[in-house]
Amino acid sequence: MNKGRTTVNKIAKFLRQEITYSRLKSGQHVKEADISKKFNVSRVPVREAFRILQSEGYLEVRHNKGCFVKKVSDELFIQTSIVYRLLVPVLLEKAIPRYNKKTYEKAELILTKLEKSRDFYKSGYLQWDFAKVIYYPSNMKYLLGVFDDMYRLSIRLLNEFFENKEHEEFKATSHRHFMELCRKKRKEEAISYWIDFIDKIIAQIMH
Repeated sequence: MNKGRTTVNKIAKFLRQEITYSRLKSGQHVKEADISKKFNVSRVPVREAFRILQSEGYLEVRHNKGCFVKKVSDELFIQTSIVYRLLVPVLLEKAIPRYNKKTYEKAELILTKLEKSRDFYKSGYLQWDFAKVIYYPSNMKYLLGVFDDMYRLSIRLLNEFFENKEHEEFKATSHRHFMELCRKKRKEEAISYWIDFIDKIIAQIMH
């Protein structure tokens, strides 16, 4: 990989994280000059990074105004949620029988961090980490790739959701109940319970 491409990817990765963590918020103007100065580069790799993020849906160009953080539309979130909900039982059907002691330990560690966290920027990523623990044992690589792509979009809404709830303590009661059902080998009940939980979260975010 040449140096120019490495720089472009570095800038693109930085902007993705800033947008996902909501440090750059929906509608915020992202200026080429500011990014060029930050990375001490010309505007050429910055423009290329902008084009990449525009194609990925993170940025939008407004005529004669510049580049802005693109809002995740309600319609996109709804469509993503539908696909996500369809994937969940398929992934869990394969994943749950493969849970082991390490799976439950990792899940508990993440949930403890979530309950203690008062940083809403990190809460969305901790939720993502938990999702990886429960879905990745399925080893369904293509579907997990689709899952990751969807989570990168929805995590922005998750962070906004947690930002509005930052005065409240996160309660992992539902997560732990799901894990306990899995531990007791009650797979079908666990899957049904988890889908109901996801539906409630989606409803809360949409309202």
